[in-house]
Amino acid sequence: MRTLIQCICLLLVLGMTACSETTDQENRNQSEAESIISAEQHEPFYVENWFGTWTGVRPQYPLLNANGDVITVRGKEAKVGRSTFTFTIESTGTAELTQSHDDGRIATFSGKWKGQMDPSTQELTAIVCDLNANSSGAFRRFALIPDIQLEAVVCHGTTAEPPFNVLHSSH
Repeated sequence: MRTLIQCICLLLVLGMTACSETTDQENRNQSEAESIISAEQHEPFYVENWFGTWTGVRPQYPLLNANGDVITVRGKEAKVGRSTFTFTIESTGTAELTQSHDDGRIATFSGKWKGQMDPSTQELTAIVCDLNANSSGAFRRFALIPDIQLEAVVCHGTTAEPPFNVLHSSH
């Protein structure tokens, strides 16, 4: 039924345009109608399954001091190198992270995840991973949060780290 209504609306708009001299107003009306139909056909971004593997690349970024200023060493910006993050989110509440640095170093982390729920649907809307480095026990927290405008899941670390997109694949 919805598709039939959309087709009728589109035909009406196209018919009105073809039967009369085209004006700027008619072009705007057609563009608005097409936008409405397009918006109705486009479903909002939604994460269907949070469990499995999420992978993304955090770009290189400048190292900051406690005041948020870029640290310089011998006149050059100190940088944190680019690295690939691979999160494994288990339905049991456990999470693992492998961080592969571009210079060849690999760090592994293990811990738990907590979910943010939509109170109206009780659906999982975000994941927060509390992880400890397997080698040193150092604590890290990462949040995987959908960005509706980007239509992607974005990984957020500390405020000094740039957020980056992650893609899902099953186990």
